[in-house]
Amino acid sequence: MLISTMTTKSSQIFLKSNSEIIFLFGSILTSLGILLVTVGGSWDITNHLLSKPETFFSPPHALMYSGVAISLVGVVLTFVGWKNLQKFKHNYFLPLKIKLIGIGLLTGAGPLDFVWHSYFGLDGLLSPPHFTLIIGMFLCSVGGMIGISRYLKFNDSTSIVKYLLILAVIPVWLSASGIISSLSLPFSSTDFFEFNPEPTIAFIIASLAYPFLISLSLTLIFRLSNHQFGIMSVLGGLFLLIYSSTAIIPNFAMFDTIQFYSLNLIPFVIADIFLKMNRSKLSRFFVGGLLGSIFYLVYYPYVMYTFNEILLGKLVSPSLIYFVYFELIQTVLVYTIIPAIIMGILGMVLSVNLSKKILMT
Repeated sequence: MLISTMTTKSSQIFLKSNSEIIFLFGSILTSLGILLVTVGGSWDITNHLLSKPETFFSPPHALMYSGVAISLVGVVLTFVGWKNLQKFKHNYFLPLKIKLIGIGLLTGAGPLDFVWHSYFGLDGLLSPPHFTLIIGMFLCSVGGMIGISRYLKFNDSTSIVKYLLILAVIPVWLSASGIISSLSLPFSSTDFFEFNPEPTIAFIIASLAYPFLISLSLTLIFRLSNHQFGIMSVLGGLFLLIYSSTAIIPNFAMFDTIQFYSLNLIPFVIADIFLKMNRSKLSRFFVGGLLGSIFYLVYYPYVMYTFNEILLGKLVSPSLIYFVYFELIQTVLVYTIIPAIIMGILGMVLSVNLSKKILMT
């Protein structure tokens, strides 16, 4: 009887361990797939600006829908893992539910995008297929982040394993940036439709949402990792690498500005060091404000288009982006620095409660 009981417990432990690994692997694939989608999306925007030939089967689109396929596999594996974990009362259902909604939007956006291109040709950033895709990306990435974070919490992972949170958070940051960009950049006017956001509203959205998102993303990963030193710098550096690779390098007129853009890593490292040395409320407020204040630099070069609509109103060709960006920088900082600092602090404050809900603490 005792041997039978021990065998049953051992099999349950084995089932639980394997199911959690399957769930984790599913979450990793979901986040990785969304990362590919966001990279392809940013590349696609650059191709639009450079007026490169646009078809449904373009390389950026191929990358995006490859990412969708990987995410779909990830969601299926997540479901398999969750189904076997129900009896152990681990709360993995929330990330699965969010992923299911997100993957539904993602898979629906593909056929919709094909039909849209077939009938209307070139589409804008805020077209219905693109916005459906972006919302689906965001939900899938959030589900992946919660799934990975909860696995690491339940399994008392080591410091090295916690760097897996970078893969969890970077797609959330990038896809949320895509939502903000869709609602603020004037890239949605085509021959058939005018979806460009109203310039004043776009100005306000960019000035408030970008600083909030930068601060929230970086301070959230700091809390999810239980204050892991260096993780903010790595996450920020990866964001800069992806953004520069898809938004700057493809435009040969801006290639020489890579060194300038890489300087954005300095505030991320400062924030990391500051919180390592002192996590008082004043230090956290300083870090939040610092991260929020650099949004115009972090989102170089495209953020320039939003502020140009109100402050200059120039027609900007791809070869002139750099010059107009720096022509605007002083004026933009005068208008936005205080709101950006405030929103950065709010992002830091929200990360406290959000991390507790994600980790169920």
